Amino acid sequence: MNNHLNEAISLLQSATQNLIDLAAIPVEEQPLRETVTNTVNQIHRAVAELLAASNPPSLDKIPPDLLIKAERLKIPLDDIEVRVAITTHHLSQFVGILNEIENRFAEIRRVREYLLVRLPDIPIEQLGSRLPVYTAADFEWTEPRLSPSELATIRSKYQIDRLLQQPPRHSANLFKQIASADLAWEQARSATQSEQLNDPELGDRE
Repeated sequence: MNNHLNEAISLLQSATQNLIDLAAIPVEEQPLRETVTNTVNQIHRAVAELLAASNPPSLDKIPPDLLIKAERLKIPLDDIEVRVAITTHHLSQFVGILNEIENRFAEIRRVREYLLVRLPDIPIEQLGSRLPVYTAADFEWTEPRLSPSELATIRSKYQIDRLLQQPPRHSANLFKQIASADLAWEQARSATQSEQLNDPELGDRE
C-alpha cells in the first residue's frame, strides 16, 4: 500500500513541478502541448496508484486464457493503469475489449491507450450459458410414498394382478383375428344374398 501511495505522491509532485516550470517560461517559448500531455499522463498514473493502494489490482481471478490472449495482443499487463482498468471493470467488458482489439488489431496504433479509452464503453454482458442449470436434486420425487396397504387397495381395485397374468397380445394374432372376422362377415353376406336370389318371396319383401 505504501509503495503505491509513495509513487502517487512522486507523480503528483512531478506533475506540479512541470506546471510551475511551464509558468515561469515566456509564453512564446513554452512547450505547452508536450508539457501538458506529460502532466496529464502523470496525473492518470497517480490516480491509478491511489486506486491500487486501496484495492490491489491482482489479476489472479482473470482466466489464464484471457491473460495469454492479452499478451498476444501486446497489452502491457504489468502497467499499473492497465491492471487497475482490468480489475475495476466487469470480466465481460475485458472479454469484449480483447475481441475488439483482436478484430481491429491492424488498425490500432497504440493498444494500451485504446484499451484504457474503450474499456469503460464496452457493454456488460452475461457470461456462460443463458440456459438454467439443472442438477439431480431438481428431479427428486417429493411426493410421499404409498404405504403397503394403500398399494394393496389399488392393486385390488384395478385388478392389476389379473392384468399382469394375461398373456401378451401379439400384433400378428390380432391381424389374424381381424382377417377371420372379415372373412366370416363376407361369407355371411354372400349366403344372405344367395338365399334372396333363390327365394322369390324374400326378394319381393325387399
